[in-house]
Amino acid sequence: MTKRLRVLLMVIISLVICTGTVSAYNGDKKTVRVVDLNLDEKFSTSTETVGDLLTEIGITLKDEDYISKDLNDKLIADDCIEIRRAFPITLNIDGSPRMIYTSKQTVGEVLSDYKDNIGSNYTLKDITESTKTSSKMTINITTLKETIVTEMQEIPFETDIVETDSLLKGEERVILEGITGEATITIKKTYEGTELVSSEDISKVIVAQPVNKIIEKGTAVPVQKVDSIDGNQYKSALNVTATGYTPYDAGCSGITSTGTVAKRGSIAVDPSVIPYGTQLYIPGYGYGIAEDCGGAIKGNKIDLCYETKNEAFSWGRRNVTIYILG
Repeated sequence: MTKRLRVLLMVIISLVICTGTVSAYNGDKKTVRVVDLNLDEKFSTSTETVGDLLTEIGITLKDEDYISKDLNDKLIADDCIEIRRAFPITLNIDGSPRMIYTSKQTVGEVLSDYKDNIGSNYTLKDITESTKTSSKMTINITTLKETIVTEMQEIPFETDIVETDSLLKGEERVILEGITGEATITIKKTYEGTELVSSEDISKVIVAQPVNKIIEKGTAVPVQKVDSIDGNQYKSALNVTATGYTPYDAGCSGITSTGTVAKRGSIAVDPSVIPYGTQLYIPGYGYGIAEDCGGAIKGNKIDLCYETKNEAFSWGRRNVTIYILG
């Protein structure tokens, strides 16, 4: 081969090598579509990953922003990368508002990110989980929570009345003081937000039984004291002014106020002091019954009926202690 031919062959080989390298280089380029806010554009790139492409074209992301692919995903020809920017909304949970940023498109998707804060039971006001989200909207949430609590509860004691004749009627005596019992109550409480809407006892365990208070109540009738004077038993004594009279004195009809015939032993009294029918013993006069009254007899005054004026005059008027027999 002549020298000229060798040179020509080398030139041809060099051209082939260079042409192939360029073609190979151009073959690594990929066309990728990027959608972000007002941007919707195709880029030709030789970068390998989504993250590299965004760096190359100057797009940065916040943690709350949405991107349709992972930043480490490999780029392929005709890929479409969609970006949704996060916007502010207010979560008002049980009256406590909180500003967050989200790129979620529905209320339900937003709440799924905050299930640790609101739980699985809640109600929404004026919206549903399918409601589309929008910038600066407020999501009002009322949580529904059930809690199980254990509380100590007092058990009141009762009072037992025991009748006894060892005490007089009207008298009482405490034999045993009452002691309050105690129980452990397990309660299920249901709250809507911070408001308690129901409370249900689940179980009750008695820790200490109550001890009833015992009171003795007297039934005995008091025995009236009976003394005696001149051999006559009496219940009580009374100091009075006693005056003798006869059934024939002026103003007397011979009939007592109680309808009996006035005679010795008929005694006129003030019924408010000595009731009619009371049996009396008057020293120096003897026995009598309160069965008459008179206009001048008030208070501790009595009149003693005699058969004759001489007897009445002989008694006259005296201060005397009389004895009530019955």
